[in-house]
Amino acid sequence: MKSISPIVGTILIIVMTVAIAGLFYAFTSGMFNSIISSSNNLVNQQSKIISFTINSVYCSNNILYFNIYNKGNIPININNSQIIFTDNNGNTISINGSNVVCNNGNIINIGSNELCYVLNYICYYNYTDYIKTTNFVYNGINYNYEILSNNKFNIIYNLINYPIIIYNTQSIPTPSPFQQDIAICNETINISNNFAYVNNATLFNLINPNGQNVMFFNPNNGQLSYSWYEGQLINGSTYCDVWWINLPNGVPANSNVTIYMYIGSNNSNYYPLCYPYVGTNEQVIGTMQYDNGQKVFIAYGYFNNTFNGWSGHVSSASWSPTATSNGIEMINNQYGEGTYILPPNNWNIPKIPLIVEEAWYYGGGSPNADANVIALFGNTSKQIGAGIGSTDGGWTPTSNLSTFVQFEYWPGNSPPNSQATMLKSAVTDQYLSYTSFPTSGGTVYSYLIVNSTYAQTGYYIYSSNQVWAPLTLLDTYTVNNNGYTYYNLNYNPFQYGTLEIGAGTGGAYSYQYVEWVIARSYPPNGVMPSIYIG
Repeated sequence: MKSISPIVGTILIIVMTVAIAGLFYAFTSGMFNSIISSSNNLVNQQSKIISFTINSVYCSNNILYFNIYNKGNIPININNSQIIFTDNNGNTISINGSNVVCNNGNIINIGSNELCYVLNYICYYNYTDYIKTTNFVYNGINYNYEILSNNKFNIIYNLINYPIIIYNTQSIPTPSPFQQDIAICNETINISNNFAYVNNATLFNLINPNGQNVMFFNPNNGQLSYSWYEGQLINGSTYCDVWWINLPNGVPANSNVTIYMYIGSNNSNYYPLCYPYVGTNEQVIGTMQYDNGQKVFIAYGYFNNTFNGWSGHVSSASWSPTATSNGIEMINNQYGEGTYILPPNNWNIPKIPLIVEEAWYYGGGSPNADANVIALFGNTSKQIGAGIGSTDGGWTPTSNLSTFVQFEYWPGNSPPNSQATMLKSAVTDQYLSYTSFPTSGGTVYSYLIVNSTYAQTGYYIYSSNQVWAPLTLLDTYTVNNNGYTYYNLNYNPFQYGTLEIGAGTGGAYSYQYVEWVIARSYPPNGVMPSIYIG
């Protein structure tokens, strides 16, 4: 073999030296970084694993939930996912991940198990037309989950949602829980600062006449809010659809909370699908089947041929409260009767500022006698006579240590002994204040407000005849009134968690029927939080 000449060898050495120096410079100057990075990215991409399981899919409180576990090695952005539901007839419903909210944010970290719920879609149990499978898709990877046979539900979709901002303008928070009215009107209405409404004719026209295509969602707890459709309030040419919403945590001082109003098509009926979260009263649809008032209010009773869960008691004589088509008959046109009724949650009435509203009828006696009583926060295990202050009242009972109002209609004496709306305290054994009350009989709307600083009461004679008082009187107690009185309290009225409605006669008599009773949280300073459409 021929050897390399010294000249060629020298040239090769020079070339190799220059090449090595060039490579060294390239590495040290970063010329190969992009190539190295590209190779590393390729390796990393090949090692990224997207993997997940759906552990459960279920319907709770009409909200659709699912539980997802990230068992891959990269986070999952739930916003970029898709959920496809297939029912037993082969129909599919596709939901974008932007409608999904997870407990700890919408990035599901490696090894995390998250409970998520779906916005703008409402579920309900249905064992004939039901969701059969769920297919969760993320970045081309999917996981199929078959719904358990004992958890069959369907989905309401094509809902329009409207954010409703509830703003408390007062420097004190509302009580908790709190009952907020939501009224959608077709014109401006001026009732009082106790009535929250928006003038939005377009939104009003989307609502079914009996409110059955509307429900409310609370994003703060991820559940439907308990909502009770009161009915349509008519004021001249102005019409308002009115709901009451239960806000478990109330509204902070000088602050606001947001809920969502869901509206379906005009022929939708959510009462049978979403009861008891959605409900209304007999005056709206002619049946108590979907009346969820006891889920919304502090206490609720509508007494058309029913006690509606309330209990009747006798304090004197033999007559006991009886359910009739005119309401609960409290006294039966006899001498010396005394009865009272208690709500099913008696002793669990929260000791917070409350307003109790009642519709009742009295008449039949000649002359009429004696009284109706609304009593709050007393010991209902110990009944006393309502005639504090040597006033008339016959055998009308009230609860010991209560703050109460006595509507006394015996005409034998003049006010303040009789013919008076009497605000009284069984805590201090005092007759606090009064205003007049008629003796001629009729259907009455009356109320009692008790908070830590004062008590207030009033009434409105709705009709001189025996008729059913409309529940829309709930909106107008400060406007439609025949008289009211109040008293600044110098004692703690919150003795016991109770509410009582009493009635009685003495030496004269009458019939008396209680039609309905509603207790709710009294708004701060008497001002209902205002509402706005977001």
